[in-house]
Amino acid sequence: MKGYIEQAPEDELVALIHEVDPTVNPAEMVPGLPDLPGVDVTRWGMPPRPALSTDLSRPVPVIGRAVAAARAGDWRPAADLLHRSYGDWGMRAAAVHALGEAAADDGNWLQAWRAAGTGHDRHIAVVDAHGLFWLAWKLRGNKPPDHTTAEQHEAFYRLLPQCEAAARKASELAPDDPTPWCTLVILARGHGYDSNTFTAVWRQLQARDPLHRAGHEFALMYLADTSDSPQPVFAFAERAAAASPALAFLVVQAAYHAEDDDEKIWKDARVHRALDAVLHWLGTPAGGGGVYANNDRRWAGYGLVSAGRGAEAVPLFARLGIDASGRPWEDFGDNATDVFDSFRRRACADPRSA
Repeated sequence: MKGYIEQAPEDELVALIHEVDPTVNPAEMVPGLPDLPGVDVTRWGMPPRPALSTDLSRPVPVIGRAVAAARAGDWRPAADLLHRSYGDWGMRAAAVHALGEAAADDGNWLQAWRAAGTGHDRHIAVVDAHGLFWLAWKLRGNKPPDHTTAEQHEAFYRLLPQCEAAARKASELAPDDPTPWCTLVILARGHGYDSNTFTAVWRQLQARDPLHRAGHEFALMYLADTSDSPQPVFAFAERAAAASPALAFLVVQAAYHAEDDDEKIWKDARVHRALDAVLHWLGTPAGGGGVYANNDRRWAGYGLVSAGRGAEAVPLFARLGIDASGRPWEDFGDNATDVFDSFRRRACADPRSA
């Protein structure tokens, strides 16, 4: 390789580097190559990298305000949000996910809420259960298993039974609420549920909300981990997408889970149809203004860039602004912001985005 670099024509090396990643400066990769600065995303109305945030409560203002208040010790905005949104299961799932993380970081506000005796037991219980999931995950850390210590694994698995028990208690306090069952779907991977146990939990969630967005996303993660091939994962995703345009993103998520084993997956016609469907959904008031709009923009942005349609992703990244939270970026752990920034630069580097 060293010999090739020393002998190859300069323009050939630059072309090769830009084929791998069109956003990098060749001079930073190989000394002596032309200094061609990387893509400046601010030209497309995007914020500079230092402004990016991985705060998952930020995309939905009412959730962001409730989380900020909770972190400051005031539980009342969270109580009001969960009370008013009961029955809006998408909003409730997103709020509980963000408030659960706040409870895992500091549970004093949740304890104060419980001590106030407000009669909000069903709201407190569902946040408590999800907070235990977050705490288990934070104790484990977000690195791969071979980079996780025995102590981290032990702390993670010690908390999972408590989380499961708390979620089942929450389901008893609110029998019609799918949110505790979504927490159990999330636990399925870590707890190693067999297919029968997972199916039983999944049916309970489906009985309460057949199109539950967060539940489908985490169910697909479980299937991707436990299936012997991508086929069952794509079948699940395509069935859901056929049921609702709000779930079209699942086919993109299925491709994301398959990309390490199938380098051609982003050329698959199913994936391109799904990307078109997500873009169409985002163009509707329900899709573009919904609680999960940024989630769809993230998946579509990742998929469009991966599929060689980067120019179409530029408006999505511009709308995301500083929001580098959520999946797929959070799957990259400490590198989440770097990966997000790389994908938006690759989108801007598409010649059609000029």
